[in-house]
Amino acid sequence: MSEPLGAPLPTPPDTIGRWLFHVARGFAAVGGVVLVAIALMSVASIASRFLTSKGLQGDFELVQLGCAVAVAAFLPWGQMRGSHVMVDFFTEGAGQRFKNALDALGALLVALCAALVAWRMVIGTLELRASQESSMLLGVPTWYATLLMTPSFALLALTALYSAWSKLQGRAQ
Repeated sequence: MSEPLGAPLPTPPDTIGRWLFHVARGFAAVGGVVLVAIALMSVASIASRFLTSKGLQGDFELVQLGCAVAVAAFLPWGQMRGSHVMVDFFTEGAGQRFKNALDALGALLVALCAALVAWRMVIGTLELRASQESSMLLGVPTWYATLLMTPSFALLALTALYSAWSKLQGRAQ
């Protein structure tokens, strides 16, 4: 990521790419809103602890659940931007076609892993709901977080498939 933070990102040239780009950006925006809400809640808890010697009950539980949802929401956007960590030390002198093929293979592996995680999260969500597992202090059902994270992993799988296809077409991301 050598581009400045304010640099506009070009949208993909095809319809599917543009759709994935905008949906992934929307997921990232929602993740950002969740993080802002968590930060505000943390500030309120710290202020309450300072003023009354008692913080908001279960604030750390909400931070854990919210951060998990937010991080998952950022992953598809990172894939569409091509901003995941890549180690190209060994391929520095290789040709562009070989690099694109390796990048496509890496994106395919990400897609497979993300699809596997999404599938297992669906099963885990159903099992957590059936067992009625909840957080210790607030009693928030833990399946809520996995339910909210599942679409992010499904979208990550789709964006990674698109990235692989784009690399095989010789397009930069």
